[in-house]
Amino acid sequence: MKIQVVPMERRHTPALAALERKCFSEPWSQASLEEELTNPAAVFLVALGEGGEVLGYAGMHDIVGEGYVSNIAVFPEFRRMGAGKALVEALLRYGMEHRLDLITLEVRCSNQPAIRLYEQYGFCVEGIRKRFYRSPDEDGYIMTHRFSLFSSLQ
Repeated sequence: MKIQVVPMERRHTPALAALERKCFSEPWSQASLEEELTNPAAVFLVALGEGGEVLGYAGMHDIVGEGYVSNIAVFPEFRRMGAGKALVEALLRYGMEHRLDLITLEVRCSNQPAIRLYEQYGFCVEGIRKRFYRSPDEDGYIMTHRFSLFSSLQ
């Protein structure tokens, strides 16, 4: 499947709000997603399929040289087709182009597919946030990718 990653636009937000409701126990609303369109620190990217359908998205905030990922989600029917990889690669590319020191995120400790994906791109577990997630309650790993002078995508 050919996947294109583009900046989030208002026209994407209804699908992304539906994706949030499908994937997360505490989903972002369409209004919250639309607020990010005017946030100068926000880096929100959408993975589109060949027909222009929304496959997934990633949201990150660029704050004083560090990237804080707030959201990465792919519709269940499009998982394991490369959308997650394309989104992570796009965030890392942004990080290199903007000379970020690091990108960090939280992930449920039980989400082994996501953990393996992040590890494939050089993210390492650097801590645990106790009871970070709700419904069900679960710890979250803090995973960080630290850029070095010699960083490059694999």
